Amino acid sequence: MYHLFHINIYSFLGLFLLTIISISISGCETKADIEAREQEQRYSFINRSIEGYQKGIAIFHEMDFAHPDQQKSKEASLAFFGGTPDHVRMSERTDCASTIANVCPGAETLYYTANCLEIIAEWGGIEKGITVKNSMLLHYAGLIPENYNGPLKKKVLTLRSQILDINENVVKPKKAAQEARHKQLQAEYNRTYSERVAKMSGNDPYYDEEYYTAGNYREEYDDDGYHVDRQEAREHHRQSGGGTRRWRGGERV
Repeated sequence: MYHLFHINIYSFLGLFLLTIISISISGCETKADIEAREQEQRYSFINRSIEGYQKGIAIFHEMDFAHPDQQKSKEASLAFFGGTPDHVRMSERTDCASTIANVCPGAETLYYTANCLEIIAEWGGIEKGITVKNSMLLHYAGLIPENYNGPLKKKVLTLRSQILDINENVVKPKKAAQEARHKQLQAEYNRTYSERVAKMSGNDPYYDEEYYTAGNYREEYDDDGYHVDRQEAREHHRQSGGGTRRWRGGERV
């Protein structure tokens, strides 16, 4: 019985060691296995970039750049991004950089173009796309090379020229005119304010007949809500320092 017990223990230990050895052997990759796996990952990364690039090209061929579709522009942006150096760097696949540059020509420029189209579509036009707060339209247009010579060259460079031309010939002149008008209004306000203060420095601090020209107005008094039409009563109230005079459209009250 004792002998049989030892035999069973030895059998169990032998089976346990054999299992460990089998797992260890099956879990070890040879150098060839590692190289094959890395090569497969590399090809998969390149193929995904090519598929995205081709999808973006197809979208751009169909799209009217004068009236871009926002959703399609976004899809094209995502599709082209897979072929950009930024994507290669972020994915830590610099070993694929030269291959992707060859099979996805102009991907970076097309990515910038898609971003321009998405902004234009979102805001309903180039001018609005430029002037909206925190817009990136001019930024992306400026990243498109003036001498771009890749796929869809004509459509891409035409869009770039339109954006930059509208900025120079429409947006900038309007902005300059608005700034000049603002300065003019500010100067006029400062001038009239000084004049009014000078007139109010005498015995008439609450009322300036010349500043308020004839027209519809409302008498509104702060203390007691007293409203009158008669000049005599209004003059008496004015001299007592009890109210202010305000404009109102419509009929007199």
